[in-house]
Order: sequence, then C-alpha cells, then structure tokens
Amino acid sequence: MLFPWIKRPDLISVPHDSGGWVVKDPLTLHYTWLDETEHAILNLLDGKVTLQTLLNSVHQLSPQQAITASDIGPFVQSLAGHQLIRQVGPGDSLRLNPSPSPARPLGLRFVQPLFQLLRIQIPLVNPSRWLTAALPVVSKFVNPLSLKLAAVMVCVASLLAVLRFGELKSALPSMREFLGPQNMILMLIVFVVVKVLHEAGHALTAKTCGAECNECGVMLMVFTPVLYTNVTDSWMLPRRQRLLVTAAGIAVELVIAAACMLLWWQAAPGLLKSVLLNTMLMCSVNTLLFNGNPLLRFDGYFVLADLLRLPNMASRSVAVVRDAALRLVTGQSEGSSESGRTHVVLMIYGVLSLVYRVFLTLAILQLVRHVTREWNVELLGSVLTITIVSGFVVFPLFQFLKRIFDLDAMLDYDTKTWIRLAAVTAAGLAVLLIPLPRSVVAPAFVQCTAAAVYATLSGSLTPEVRYGETVQSGAPLATLHNPDLQRTRQRLVGRVSELEQQFEALTLNAATANSELIPTVMESIQAAKQALQKFEGEWQKLIVKSPRSGTLFPPPAVPVQQNTDLTQFWDGTVISNRNTGAWIARGTLLGYVGADTDVELLACVSEDDVEFLRVGQSVRFQSTAGGAVSVQGVVRDVATLSSSTLPTNLAISQLINGRPTVEGVAPLEVTYLVTVSIAETSAVPPALYSVGHVRIQTHASSLFRRMQRYLRQTF
Repeated sequence: MLFPWIKRPDLISVPHDSGGWVVKDPLTLHYTWLDETEHAILNLLDGKVTLQTLLNSVHQLSPQQAITASDIGPFVQSLAGHQLIRQVGPGDSLRLNPSPSPARPLGLRFVQPLFQLLRIQIPLVNPSRWLTAALPVVSKFVNPLSLKLAAVMVCVASLLAVLRFGELKSALPSMREFLGPQNMILMLIVFVVVKVLHEAGHALTAKTCGAECNECGVMLMVFTPVLYTNVTDSWMLPRRQRLLVTAAGIAVELVIAAACMLLWWQAAPGLLKSVLLNTMLMCSVNTLLFNGNPLLRFDGYFVLADLLRLPNMASRSVAVVRDAALRLVTGQSEGSSESGRTHVVLMIYGVLSLVYRVFLTLAILQLVRHVTREWNVELLGSVLTITIVSGFVVFPLFQFLKRIFDLDAMLDYDTKTWIRLAAVTAAGLAVLLIPLPRSVVAPAFVQCTAAAVYATLSGSLTPEVRYGETVQSGAPLATLHNPDLQRTRQRLVGRVSELEQQFEALTLNAATANSELIPTVMESIQAAKQALQKFEGEWQKLIVKSPRSGTLFPPPAVPVQQNTDLTQFWDGTVISNRNTGAWIARGTLLGYVGADTDVELLACVSEDDVEFLRVGQSVRFQSTAGGAVSVQGVVRDVATLSSSTLPTNLAISQLINGRPTVEGVAPLEVTYLVTVSIAETSAVPPALYSVGHVRIQTHASSLFRRMQRYLRQTF
C-alpha cells in the first residue's frame, strides 16, 4: 500500500554548515532544521512510495540507526503539523496516527494561559520597503573605517569605566531612584529608542548579507514591551554572515553605551547627565545579563550555538539534562542520541542554563515584589508571582514527575529502581525539611556611646582642644562668646558698681550719713550682687568643659547645605579651626568623651525580618569602606515599636530609602531599630560613624518553612 504523503514542491532546502538542512516555507516564512536522515525521509515522500520501501531506503542511508515505523510516524505527523507535506489519499499512514493525547489536569489548563501572557508576540508591519530605502543611506556611514572607530570608542569607554569605577559607582542611582515612576517613564522612552536601533542593526545587517526581514513587531515579556524583527531567514546564510546578523544588535548597544559613557564624562550635572548614565547602564546591563548572555535564548545564545555548530542547542541540552536526571532518579534512560563531545558540551550548557534560570527567577520575583510594593499594586504582584513560579518551577517539575510515575514506565521498574526512587525521595524531603542556618542582613552604622558634650548656651565658637586629644574631667573643650550675654553681664556689674557708689556717697557725707535711704540702697546692692552671682553661673557655661576623662571624639559631620536659602553657620565637625568664630546654637552636639571601645551598632531591620531577631544572637558587621576584617557583636536590644525616623548616616549613604521630613528622614517602609553591642574580643573597634551591613545569625529554618513564609507574605 502506498504511503500517501508528498513533499511540497515549493520548499527551499539549504545545507546548514553545522550539519543537517534548513527547510524554508516560502508561504508562511517558517524555518525547520532537519538532520540528514530526517531530510532524506522528507525527500522520499512523493506520494508513490510505500511504507516498507521508505523504511528500506532509510536503513540504507543510516544503517546504524534502527528506525521503525513507530519512529517515522511521529516525525511524519510533525512534518504535517509544520505543513511541509500534504496527504494525497488514504494508505499506510492510517497505521501511524498517534493515540489521543490525555487531557491536561484542570490546574494546568487554568494556569498555563497565565504563563503564556509572559510572552506575547504581536506582528505589526513588514519593514522590507523601509530597509531597502534605508540601506544605501546607512551604507555611506557604516564602512570599515567607521566600524574601526566604533571599536576604538568601545575600548576607550571600557578603559575609562575601569579606571574611574569608583566615581562611576558613586554616581549610579539607587534602586528606588531608578525604579521611581518619573524615571521609569523616561527610561521607557530611552528603552524604546535603543531597541529600535538594536533591531535595526539586525535587520540592516541581514539585508546587507542577502537575507530577508519581512516582519517586525512588539513582544511582551513579563508585561514589558520589547521590539523584535524576524531575521530567521539568516539561517539560509553561511555561518560567518549569520554570526554578523546575530551579533549586530549587541554591537549597536555596546556602541550606544560607549557613546553615552564618553558624553556623560563631559556633561554638566543635570537631566542630560542622568539620562546618559541610565542609558549607559541599561545598554550594558541588558547586554551582559540578557541579549549577550548565552544562557538565555537571545542574541548571545544564537552566537554561541553557531560557534559550537550546535543547532537547537537549548532544546537538545534540556533533553540531555532531563535524561541524566531520569537516570539518576530511576536508573533508566530515554536513550539520548547525543554522544561524545557534543553530549558533554550540551550537559555543561544545560546545567549552567538551569542554575542561571533559577537565580534569574528568584531575582525577578524579588523585583516584582519590590516594584509592586513601591507602587501599591500588591494584587498584580501576586498574579505575576503565581504565573512566574508556575511557568518556571511547577510545570517543569510536574512534567518530570509525570514521566517518572507514568503507569507504563512503572511496570518496567525493578527492585533497584524502587530503592533508588525511595532514596531520592528521602533526600528530597531531607533537603526540604532539615533546618538550615538562616541569617538576616540589614544596613547598620557605628554610633558612639561615650559621654555626650552639648553646647548649653549659644555663642561664637573658639576651640580649646582638638578631636582625638586626651582630656581630663573638667578641662575646657571650647569657649563660646555671646554678645548679648556680654552686655547683660556688663549691665549687672555696672548696676552693682553704681549702687556701691551711691552707698559710699551717702555714708561719707555728714548730711546724709543717717539718711533713711541707706537701708534701701544696701538691700538693692545685695539684690544686684545676687543677680550677678546667679548670672555668673550661667556665664561659666560659655566655657564647655569635659564631663569625664578620656578621648574627645567628633560628632557626626554636618554636610554643607546645597541649593538652599537658609544661612549656613557651620559645617563638618563643630570643634575645628574652620568653624572658629561660627555661631553655635544652644543644644548643639559638640562631641563625645570616652574610650575607643565606647561604640555600638544601630541596624535598621525590615518588618519582614524583625520577627526572627532575639537578644543575644551573634552579629557580624562589614563596613562598606572595605577591608577583610569584620567586627563581631551580639544583639542587645530589639525595638518593639517601628521607628519614625532613620539614622541620617544610612540615609546619606543610600543604604536605606527614606524621605526628608521636618523631624529628619522618614523610612519608606516599616523599619525597626536593633542595637548591637560590639564583642570585647574584637581587636580593632569599627570606625566611628562608618556604615555597612550586619549579618545576624537567627534560628535555623527549613526550605519548606521558608517557602511557606514567602507564600504567606506574598498572598
């Protein structure tokens, strides 16, 4: 009986330089890669060949492969699904119809459409006419000389970024600033412009090499609009040209990043400088983490696949890793067709890609949680979390478990297989249920606990000692000069002198020696002296004295006020030569007197983590200033009420987000203050007012408990 399938005569087949053939459908512009055997089967389908003749021909072409009718059936069905063949009548193919697919579980049918929302492709226009018109104009500017200049610019910008990394890092916006609504709108505009240029690079390079680009549109990835151009026709090109087409988008973004880096370096502070920095950051990070990353199916992936000559590398690596996992769990294999060097390369790529996807999924979940909290759309965040977790974790795990516990497969399991399954299950439960060490990381700064010294009166400052000097109890630290108090003292002294002169004049004159005014004047003198004596007590407060013996430490430095109409009386640390003569208000903190060990840590812990903290837990502090030595400590106190203000040091260093208020810096989220005592075993105490992060070791918790807590917080 005839095999009633015939190959479409309009298909275009081109040998792929990595092996196999690329088959192009000129009607739908779909492309299919087939190996030598599959391509031979496609060519044998002429509507006249019988199934047995087809099998004999395949055995002659590939005698090492034991191909049967059950193997050809799914492949023919796949060719029919891609519309590469058409049926001309009944025949042997009736025996090849696959059994109906089992119905998907209800939960899978409900959640899978949500997962599909993460990747929606919307074709818009056919850009062929525009590309043809733009190609002559672009070719005038894109030539070997301009390409060399662009490469030099990228190298210079990269060298500049390395040499000036510290300054570049300090200029980077905080996460709150970068994800703020205003900046997000601006960066969305920049993102669209950059992506237009990126895709234009792909399309124009493909057009130059002779490939077609008949489609461009918008792709929604995790609800983020991304432009795309369909340059799949580059599969028909030689490998060298195909690599140029694939790498063109990455090259465009690197050139944009380099140009923005050089312009940012020369730009004046303002909106333009900020836009240049954010554009450079977006292009470079996008290239490193996404487009240029070969572990994701973007430009970098296709470049690596072509360099390694491994078409469909991602799907093949997934099959290799899945087969290895199946052998590990059950001791059985699905019979991977990969071998030798190819098998090793695909295994390494598959494992690295899996690990990276896990970390990327966790990062996306944290980003979704942060942004939705910032914009008060927690419900949308919950939906996105369900979708992402279902698509990247639940579905793949469900499919793998379904393969393991398939009824037909379980019939072939022997005792060793069941023992292996039991051991793997026990290991999995142990990983989920065994308590693991847990820690809380929070921003913190070092504050002084020595005796504080305040200015008890207002006045112009004259320093008497310097910070860092050792002083004795009662030693003068600074002198304040107050003109108003000076005039008041002169008035009181003058009043006493005037009354004493009146008393002397009355007693020395014989005519008034017995005057009734003498007792009154004496009472006035006594009252004036008492007032002067009382004032002298206040007058002595203009001399600020040390409350104890020890070292004089500075208070936190006061920054210079920028862009304000308020009068700046002093800045930096108070008792310094630069502030001599500056007006110091009453109650100003002048410093601390004590020992080097009179310091403690003040950490700001979020509402989600404070429930794990207890007094006595061990702490390790690492300053952001660097250095390999960390400081040990223990939790001394955990605030029971949330704080309404943040430590200024942490807000200035941007380790924690806040908004300025009349009382100070208010936190953007519920924050609790935790006091940490420095351990006596610490050889060198941390630098005063230094900022960094503390890692607090809390009670152990299993992965299962942590997942429960995350789901409880999210939903």
